[in-house]
Amino acid sequence: MTKQRLRVLWLAAGIAALAALAAGLGVGQAATQGTEAAPSPLRAACGDKIVIQTDWFPEPEHGAVYQLAGAKGSVDKGKGRYTGTIGKTGVKLEIRAGGPFTGFQQPISQLYQDSEITLGFATSDEQIQLSKKLPLVSIVAPFEFSPQILMWNPAKLKITKWQDIEKSGAKVLVFAGGAWIEYLIDRGWINKSQVDTSYDGSPARFAASDGNIVQQGFVTSEPYQYQHDIAQYGKPVSYLLLRSSGYAPYPQTLAARASDIKTKAACFKLLVPLVQQAQIDYVTNPGPINAKLEEIVTALNTFWRLSPAGDAYNVATQKKLGLVQNGPNCTLGDFNTKRLQGVINQVLPIFKKKGLDTIKDDLKASDIATNQFIDPRIGLPTKTCKKT
Repeated sequence: MTKQRLRVLWLAAGIAALAALAAGLGVGQAATQGTEAAPSPLRAACGDKIVIQTDWFPEPEHGAVYQLAGAKGSVDKGKGRYTGTIGKTGVKLEIRAGGPFTGFQQPISQLYQDSEITLGFATSDEQIQLSKKLPLVSIVAPFEFSPQILMWNPAKLKITKWQDIEKSGAKVLVFAGGAWIEYLIDRGWINKSQVDTSYDGSPARFAASDGNIVQQGFVTSEPYQYQHDIAQYGKPVSYLLLRSSGYAPYPQTLAARASDIKTKAACFKLLVPLVQQAQIDYVTNPGPINAKLEEIVTALNTFWRLSPAGDAYNVATQKKLGLVQNGPNCTLGDFNTKRLQGVINQVLPIFKKKGLDTIKDDLKASDIATNQFIDPRIGLPTKTCKKT
């Protein structure tokens, strides 16, 4: 999965405004005697249920949407779904796990297969690659930068820079469909013959190998898990963060079918500020939702594991490395169109060389992302982002 933003943060007056928004979304609404309560504005605009398709098992990188659903929801173990209620709005939020639960299909594909899905996780480069065939528009970006890494066993491979991966001759184990790996191949930092796209998320091959594997992961999870939680490996990994390669697509945005941007505008206008605030609330106090994520993952009973210490490390790393942060305008969740156009310019020649016919002609940043639903007052409090 850097936005330069618009304004400054809400604090005293902004809090009052947000409180008013919460009230408008159903908090404290009661029926008068003899009449039925009117639906909350969110329910009136979005209906009884919002469905979000994620890209993997529940994990702290998905904290914003689980924060929005709350910690009192229920789990469907067979389908990998968690359903909670958004505050007192009366709107159910169903969060669907990806990975094995969708046959490792991208959420971008799931959105076009299942009309029940309201929003799906997307990354900028995938949206570019499929902009004609499966057009999606991102409406909020809880993460500013991708946690994507390539990692290896430092006792076996001597890699300090991107160019060293190609020189190592190591197998590069990744999920199929990642556009970012094409960028690294195009730079000459990885040889196409090194790439193995049969990765399924399990640690088994990396742990059992003789060390001649470079594998994708998230800086927020795998470095901790492989050292502390995965007994068959149990030692540090080294890594390079994708951001350091000069390639910075927006990761794990919430994106809608292009046709829904107009038809569901009233819903998204109310929903997006709640997502922005949920991300802030989560990274500020992640404990309750982390505990719920651990409970959900335990119930799903797969190879995927979470731990309290690992989840604490995850959120601390999100903040330490600036993966979750405001832009210069003190807004969390919006898009820097100049940066996004830069990503388009980076990958279009790569995709065209591959002969892809799935890309929209004359693609622009505005085709794959919009700030029209963002509340520019909502951002993380920092030394420079204070009430004016």
